[in-house]
Amino acid sequence: MNKKDFEKYLNLAVSTGADFAELYYEKIYDKNYNLIDSKLDQIASNNSIGLGIRITKDKESFYSSTNDLTNDNIENIIKKMLKNIPEAKSKKVLLTDLVDKTKKVKIPHDLYPVEKKKDLLTNIDKIARNESELINQVSVSIIEQDRDFTIANSDGKYIKSNTVLTRICVTVFAEKGAEKQKEFVDFAGGIGYELLEKHNIEEEVTKVAKTAVEKLDAVDFKGGELPVVIAPGFGAVIFHEACGHGLEATSVAPKLSVFSDDLGKKVATPKVTLIDDGTIEDAWGSSIIDDEGNKTKKNVLIEKGVLKNYLVDQFNSKEMKMSSNGCGRRQNYKYATTSRMSNTYLAPGSDKVEDMIKSIKLGVFCERLSGGSVNTATGDFNFAVDTARLIKDGKIDKLLKGITLIGNSKDILNNVEMISDDLQISAGYCGSRSGMIPVTIGQPTIKVSKILVGGKE
Repeated sequence: MNKKDFEKYLNLAVSTGADFAELYYEKIYDKNYNLIDSKLDQIASNNSIGLGIRITKDKESFYSSTNDLTNDNIENIIKKMLKNIPEAKSKKVLLTDLVDKTKKVKIPHDLYPVEKKKDLLTNIDKIARNESELINQVSVSIIEQDRDFTIANSDGKYIKSNTVLTRICVTVFAEKGAEKQKEFVDFAGGIGYELLEKHNIEEEVTKVAKTAVEKLDAVDFKGGELPVVIAPGFGAVIFHEACGHGLEATSVAPKLSVFSDDLGKKVATPKVTLIDDGTIEDAWGSSIIDDEGNKTKKNVLIEKGVLKNYLVDQFNSKEMKMSSNGCGRRQNYKYATTSRMSNTYLAPGSDKVEDMIKSIKLGVFCERLSGGSVNTATGDFNFAVDTARLIKDGKIDKLLKGITLIGNSKDILNNVEMISDDLQISAGYCGSRSGMIPVTIGQPTIKVSKILVGGKE
């Protein structure tokens, strides 16, 4: 599609008096490599191309998408959408010259030989299996995605950009008698295969394999309301889910968030500064512009315990009377954008990890959290802890199994007692109304003074 095509379709979209119209044209190239049973199980590729069309009038938004890019089909879709909008005075749309915000990577996916990718997979498998005879399975995958997109809207914006994603996922399974355990690690970034230069893969995979074996001897724990220490990195999923989603305009604008009326108020201890930053170089959740064509930003959401900002997309900006701040995101052209997180993390503090551990007579050290759920309206959450250790008399002790963390968003924010300086970020995917998108979450090691720890009698 060229500039004349975009202008033609946009002028049709506003011909009955729409306030705003947007076209989102996208090409995605996905490729996955999977190794199981020490053999390359499959190489799967998927390419897609399509157009998303959004038209808004007052507080209503209408969205449609198609992969049939013929002129007649696109015009027919727009005309059907316009049946929702009463006739009114139209405006003329003239686009600016195309603005190019394309990112270049050092080692693109198609320039890294397939044989090297196969060697990478098999070497990781060998590293993990060499740790112990109790390791009975290793699953390794490589995820590649190249996404090119162009955005044109009735305000005259005409811009193109891209994202490049590379992720290596490793799951190690261990078995002893009837007991089975697993441990996971990944290496991910918004870059090409220069990703390999940023990680000591052998060291990390060995560590994960060792932990999988150790977990075979994990013991049950009764639980109760206890202090916990949460390790850096993926432990921040609890803040992503319990707090981050409640700060997105998707929940805030319709007053469905526990934080909807808290702007400018104290919502956490002064230790807590929560940031969402889509500009972090080469991060898994970063991009140059968002999926509405706006420049991504570093947004300080909570600063020293005070709620300072929300994540606001373009559509919700009018309702909230706040400017959009570069957080309009979507999985692909099939979804309309909405406010979403990118790279969300707790800012580092100055407390020492050893002091956190020493201060606890009985508690839990959460090395890795996994999935969970949260009710954004109430802030109530429940998270499983994939890897946990007992803290007893100021020392880290044996591994525990079956641990969960149960609490409330506002409670945990006000119970963050200590924060160290060892910030780490971890990659993942986040699902919401605009689909599954890549995000990173991060935090330093933190101590929460009290939280309900679920266990087993």
